[in-house]
Amino acid sequence: MRARVTGLGAALIVTGGMLAACGGGDSTVSGVPDSETLAPPPGGSAPTSSRVPASEDSGRFTEAPAPVASDASGFDGPAVGARERGYLETLDREGIETGELQDPLVAAGNTICRIRTTGGAAEETTTIADAVAGQIVAGGYTDLEVDQVSRIVVDASAGQLCP
Repeated sequence: MRARVTGLGAALIVTGGMLAACGGGDSTVSGVPDSETLAPPPGGSAPTSSRVPASEDSGRFTEAPAPVASDASGFDGPAVGARERGYLETLDREGIETGELQDPLVAAGNTICRIRTTGGAAEETTTIADAVAGQIVAGGYTDLEVDQVSRIVVDASAGQLCP
């Protein structure tokens, strides 16, 4: 059972990462480039500071980080407040067992809300909801069909989690 929960969490992270890579429709670039391979701005001159070539040791970040212990403090899961409890209760009422899936379901619901509030395409929310629904059905957490679960997840997210 734990393997199914872990699998669902991993699927949500991968799906969320793919959508994050797609961007939110903002094609602007901010910040200052830190590469001298870029041409200087019109009317400007080349940067005067020289960078240390990668082959030379600058003394910074020369060692790989040590492994993190499994009992180290850190991210435990999404916060479950009143909104999240209402969302999970809605899913339970609709026939989706949420007991072992609280963290991945809340993460998926919050991702759906983030997509909706940042102007993401409807296909993005459908992709997340379909991925979650497929895992819920495959894991035996409901007797409903994937398309029904997907609709329930989107509706519950919009009704309970989204501002």
